[in-house]
Amino acid sequence: MSDPCQKVTINPATDEELKAWLAEKAQEYKLPFLLAHADDGVIWGRFGGSVGLAISGEVFDEVAVALRPLTLQQARLFGPEGEMLIWRNGAEFSARVLADGEQEAENTFQERHWLWGEGVESKNGSTLMHEGREGLRHAPPVENAKGARIGLLVRHYIEYDEYGLAYIAGSRLVNLETNW
Repeated sequence: MSDPCQKVTINPATDEELKAWLAEKAQEYKLPFLLAHADDGVIWGRFGGSVGLAISGEVFDEVAVALRPLTLQQARLFGPEGEMLIWRNGAEFSARVLADGEQEAENTFQERHWLWGEGVESKNGSTLMHEGREGLRHAPPVENAKGARIGLLVRHYIEYDEYGLAYIAGSRLVNLETNW
């Protein structure tokens, strides 16, 4: 992996500053999706249009978790072009960008991971997923996935150590897909 990472430092003071900064970076790097983990839950979102950032919890009350600097642990802005990973570093945030474009690079492989649940309702660009046995609910930003399963496409980067042994040097989220 020929170090496509770029270090970025952010320190948003308000919810609005955080959302505006994320929307700006999503546009700059052409990253349409948001997956964030906060102290109080998971936040899915989609960037674009006149809204800037549409959060699935604003569409489905069942999964409403506020995107706030105070509770944010990590966030991934991602899409076919690349990924920006943001993580809490004490009282501040750090971030790195991994942008390698849509083409699968050399020494990589991709795999798909099923997300929990099946789509029970779709509206405004998101689908509410429900896992019956676990009772889990979340709403990835995928349109018209009622009755479908949704998967997360992940790209892994392979490097070799001094003995020629391969290892995964990094991974990034690439896309959301339905029933592949």
